[in-house]
Parts: sequence; structure tokens; C-alpha cells
Amino acid sequence: MSIHKTYSLRVLLLSLILIFCQQGFVLGQSNNSTIFRFLDVTPSAQAAAIGGNHPGIYAADYSLMHLNPAYLGGSQTGDVSATFVNYLADARMGFLNSAWKLDNKQRIGAGIRFLSYGDLDHFDEDGNKLGDLNAIDLALTGAYAINFAPKWNAGATFDLIHSSYLEYRSNAVAVSGGLYYKNSDEDFSFGISIRNLGTQISTFDDTREPMPLDISAGITKKPEGFPAKISVTLRRLNDWDMRSVGEDSRPDIVQNILRHVLIGGEVDMSSNFRLRIGYNHYLHELNKVNENFDFAGYAAGVGITIKDFIVDISRHSYSESGGIVQISIKTEL
Repeated sequence: MSIHKTYSLRVLLLSLILIFCQQGFVLGQSNNSTIFRFLDVTPSAQAAAIGGNHPGIYAADYSLMHLNPAYLGGSQTGDVSATFVNYLADARMGFLNSAWKLDNKQRIGAGIRFLSYGDLDHFDEDGNKLGDLNAIDLALTGAYAINFAPKWNAGATFDLIHSSYLEYRSNAVAVSGGLYYKNSDEDFSFGISIRNLGTQISTFDDTREPMPLDISAGITKKPEGFPAKISVTLRRLNDWDMRSVGEDSRPDIVQNILRHVLIGGEVDMSSNFRLRIGYNHYLHELNKVNENFDFAGYAAGVGITIKDFIVDISRHSYSESGGIVQISIKTEL
């Protein structure tokens, strides 16, 4: 490895460690009270179909750099992806990502995330309609990744974040970083990511709120003789107390562990068609409506390759609240 590349990697890791130490006070707080929650929305139908925010997906690429910046490694100049999310109610979310190759080892990327809440009515305290309420969330991302050793990539992103709800506005900055290992001979991959380390520059009402920090680790493996690649992730390792809304006490240890787990599988039906299924137990606990079998937290989807385009479609169930449909398109310009 050259001196220049070794220095770049050291600077990257040192920066992450310093920011992590500065943000250490966040680790004891539940993500239920964090701001900018739109940053947690899964950025691609590919990942959404296998359960959500996995940092160690075997077939991951630049379109998932918001989950693990190291996924950017291996991309080519002109790679472009777009994702549309039909969110709950009238909310709509979109992602646009692109990547460029600097040399055989280094890549850079850029991305935009936005969430529009649809048509909202603005009322005063007496119930009089004052007009339309404009609300939007926006994040601009710059990314860098380096292949620092055989089968190993490291990456980092920098985000500028803005939320506006009527006359209330907040701005923030955040960084994310990750490592990714992929062994094609063993059909195995591993990843770890630290996402959304940052702070507000301006607040809504002079009250500083914690960012949605997420430390996750995950693997993907295709067992010998088994038709599917299985992805398993432990998420929010910085936030052990995974209570659902309304719970007054911490769940028992088994239930708490399960709420940290994402699991999914992908089967290659052919070179141009893939089936996916996933499960998020915490999402199930948040949205189930009774003690009977409930599809809340389950996801499914497909991936289709049509000439130079890859189209991914997923649906994540929120039980009686409905479901979230995502459509992603990737190509190389």
C-alpha cells in the first residue's frame, strides 16, 4: 500500500474516532427521541426487501452508501441510482445517488435525500384554517471510499441536513463511516457502520436534540448447498434499551435482543431475476395490532435486470397502517 493511501486511511479512521468521542454523550439516549428521523429510512428497495439497514450486504453498491459508506468502493464513473418511496399517508421520499472512480482504489460519491409530507392544512389554536403547511426534510451527501487491502473497503460520508416545518427550521451536519469485507470465493461479506454522528447548527426552539446515531454490524452468507444468501444484522448497538412506543419498562433480554436484529434472504432465480424477503422484529413490535399472526415488520421484493438497468421493488408491511412501497433504478451513464 502506498504512503499516500495509508495516510488517507489513517486520517479517515482518526476523524471517525474523534467525532465518536465528542458525541459519546448520545450513547445513553434512546433513538425514540432523536431528530431528523428521515435519515433512518432505508435508501434502496434492494435493502428494504431484506429487512432494512444492513451494513454487510453481499451484492451492495454505491446506491446504499447511506447505510455503509464503504459500499461505494467498486463503483464506476457514471453510476447513477434513483429511489422513490411511497411513504405512509401523503408523504413521499426520494433518493438520488451517483459515483465516480478516481483510480483503481478510490471512489467518490454524492447523494440527495428528501422527504415531502404532502398537503397539510395549517390551523391556529382556535381551529381556524390559516392555509397550507409546508414541511420538508433534506440531506445532501458527499462520500469517499478506498480499497485499502484485498477484499477490504473503508468509507466515509459528510451530510448537510435541513428540516423546515412552517416557520420552524433546523440545520445540522453529520458524518458516517464504515468498513466492508467481501470474499467472493466463500460467498461471504461483513460490514460495520457508524451512521449519523453529528450535531445541530440551528435548532427548532433553542432546544438541542440528539441525532439518530446508529452503530450496526452485519454479515451475509450463502451456506453451501443452500439456494439463498442470508443477511443478519445487529443494529443500534449504541442503544440497548429498545422499548416500543408506550412501554414503561425495558423488555426482557430475549425480546430486547430480537429488536436489534434484522434478517433477510435473497435467491437468484436467474441472472436477471432475484427474489427477496426480510423481517424487522422491532418494526413488528411497533406496528402489530393484536396477538395473532401479523405481517407487520415483514418485507418482500424483487430485483430485475433489463439490459443496462437494474430495477428493484419492495414492500414493507406496517400492518393495518398499510405498507411502504419502494422502487429503485440503477444504471451506468
